[in-house]
Amino acid sequence: MPQSFPPLLLKEIQSYSDFELLANKAKEGFIAGLHKSPFRGFSVEFAEHRPYNPGESVKNIDWKLLARTDKKYIKQFDEETNLKAHIWLDTSGSMRFPEKLESKLKFGTLTAAVIGGLLQQQKDSFSLGLFNENGFYQRSACKSTRGHFQQQLATLSPLWLGNDSTQKINTSAVNQTMEEAILNVGRRQLVVILSDFLWGPAEAAAEASFWKYMALLRFQKCEVLLLQIQHEQQELNLDFASGNRPIKFMDLETNEFIKLQPDEIQMAYKKIESERNKEFNDKCIQLGIDSFIADVSKPIEQALTAFFVKRSKLH
Repeated sequence: MPQSFPPLLLKEIQSYSDFELLANKAKEGFIAGLHKSPFRGFSVEFAEHRPYNPGESVKNIDWKLLARTDKKYIKQFDEETNLKAHIWLDTSGSMRFPEKLESKLKFGTLTAAVIGGLLQQQKDSFSLGLFNENGFYQRSACKSTRGHFQQQLATLSPLWLGNDSTQKINTSAVNQTMEEAILNVGRRQLVVILSDFLWGPAEAAAEASFWKYMALLRFQKCEVLLLQIQHEQQELNLDFASGNRPIKFMDLETNEFIKLQPDEIQMAYKKIESERNKEFNDKCIQLGIDSFIADVSKPIEQALTAFFVKRSKLH
């Protein structure tokens, strides 16, 4: 009997200490789930096949896949399928929300690890970059080896375990700005960014620069996927189930406190958030960028499916 892989909810696995094992199990579970999905027949072979076009030579048709799926697919060769991808994870203060529940950073960390594993399994080269509001403080080379994947798991593990104090200290010494990182991305490559994409009122210049950099990636014919990580209940709806009691909020980037009664500002807040998300989506559409909202309270497979669909479209 095939092994059953239930959906991975962050609240159920966030205390798991063996990050490498967890990331590999999550990858295996996602691939196993593809066999039962609408992608059946094109699932784990997505980097090795493309649909057959009438009139093409039949010599490269995968006859075993035809027998299994009743559809014709052409076997591709390495030079046709190899992709270079870049996984960029935001580790800034706002990503550590909510601190006592499943944080956006934990969700993004595991998602980044599984995406790296999926790419490596398909022999696609990938790099991992960690950045905050100042720029990149960690960037790896772009490789496709198993050893490279293991190294990136070791980089991500402290973020998952919450003991990344050394990395926090090092973030003040930025190795590379966002612009420099983008200029190092070759043409026609894939960039996946995992972030909450939150900018404060004083960060208008940073937000404008971000979209300028995204436009530069598209000018370089790169494909871009923005995975917008949010806690829908609390961040979008301001629902803290606090009744009439005021709540003390802390700015995770400045450590400043403010006491508010959520019920009194909820409607105005939701309107602002709705407008912000619409503006974000409009900019993505304008630039031809794919975006997906990943709710940390829902299974991690939601974000992986968004990546899988994007990866499948590239061939």
